[in-house]
Amino acid sequence: MLRQRHLAILWISQVLSAIGDQLYAIAVIWTAVRVAGGGAGVVAAAGTAATLLFGMLGGVYADRWDRRKTMATVDLLRAATVAVLPILAWRGMVQLWHLAAVAVVVSGLGALFDPALQASLPALVADRRMLQATNGLMDMTRRLARAIGPSLAGMLVALLSLTHFFTLDAISFVISALAVLSLGRRFAWKPMQEHAARGMRGVGAEIAGAIHVMRTHRALNWAVTSNGISAIGWGAGFTIGAPLLAARVLAGQVGAYGLIVGAYGVGNVLGNIVIGSMTIHRRVAMLFAGRFVLGGGFLIMAMATNLPVAILGSAVAAIGGPMGDIVMLTMIQQDLPANQIGKVYSLRMTVSSAGAVLGLLLAGPLYAALPIPVAIAACAFLIMTTGIIGLVRFGTTEPVLPDPSPLRGNGEGSGSEVSMRYSHHSSGIEVTQQDSA
Repeated sequence: MLRQRHLAILWISQVLSAIGDQLYAIAVIWTAVRVAGGGAGVVAAAGTAATLLFGMLGGVYADRWDRRKTMATVDLLRAATVAVLPILAWRGMVQLWHLAAVAVVVSGLGALFDPALQASLPALVADRRMLQATNGLMDMTRRLARAIGPSLAGMLVALLSLTHFFTLDAISFVISALAVLSLGRRFAWKPMQEHAARGMRGVGAEIAGAIHVMRTHRALNWAVTSNGISAIGWGAGFTIGAPLLAARVLAGQVGAYGLIVGAYGVGNVLGNIVIGSMTIHRRVAMLFAGRFVLGGGFLIMAMATNLPVAILGSAVAAIGGPMGDIVMLTMIQQDLPANQIGKVYSLRMTVSSAGAVLGLLLAGPLYAALPIPVAIAACAFLIMTTGIIGLVRFGTTEPVLPDPSPLRGNGEGSGSEVSMRYSHHSSGIEVTQQDSA
């Protein structure tokens, strides 16, 4: 895949952008704590709220607009927004509302960039058999950044002030924008569709249409829905459970928690490499088996009486993420009409974010009512249950799925065309879509 110059350029730019995001996340939380102490949570909440609010709108417009121009514009806007913070810091004017406002804008714009990127990948891959591996490669960017970002931050802070972490993130957005623009116009960046109704009524109709299309794909529908349920377990069981386990059960310090999180990052990367390179004949079985691995890893953590076992559980759980995510993304791209990819991806992102927020909200009463290991184990069983239901409903054999025609056009500029055919045998619904660059 990386032998294809355009994919290599895109991947490298997204790795740099993801690392920049990690530096931004570290700097914004640390700055918020210094400015507002316990009120720093407002910044994280503001970013999450923006993702939930703009999630589906991002998918709609990713399927309406030229995706190349959309991604480049979003990156430049994010660069300008983040660049405001080092300027304010230089003048000694940073306040909590500044950080929250930047978080809202950056997260809201991200809700437009991510669906546009995912919806563009089928047009960028010459051979549909490479789409799964390409998804694995792109999915690995944020996981790789999660693994190396904290360590890199520790080295950079000795050379730069924390304020310039924002500067580096802004630069990474500019690099990403230039990389996207360098890909040129020869790919099918915009799906052809009937004239979309204007206003919120039109947006609502498009969202309803995307939900309808997804529901006709029964396995994908449960995968997206159950992803939100699993996110509840992940938010409560790992985001809150891991530091509590390290501090109160294993009697460790922040370094112990760092090792558990680092193991999760390493497991993510290894899982991406292995799953992305496999030929998967039973996608549905692989997807729901990933829930077993994710929940199983958390169960190992819950039973841990020492740090090495907790690290092992974290690494095992991390492998389950790519097993589900890569397969789900490939199903969205291959089995649905081209002009629905962005919206369905946004729906998946919104459902997952909502589940994670609910998990964080439930974590307080959960850990107040149950011992920490028991609470983590309950989260593990919740995640594993979604996998059990998926396998019971759909079995271990690959169901009859839509038979899409080629994923990209025949070549150059605005004249290239892509035909995407979606036929769901069980419902009798058939939609034929002609896409033009």
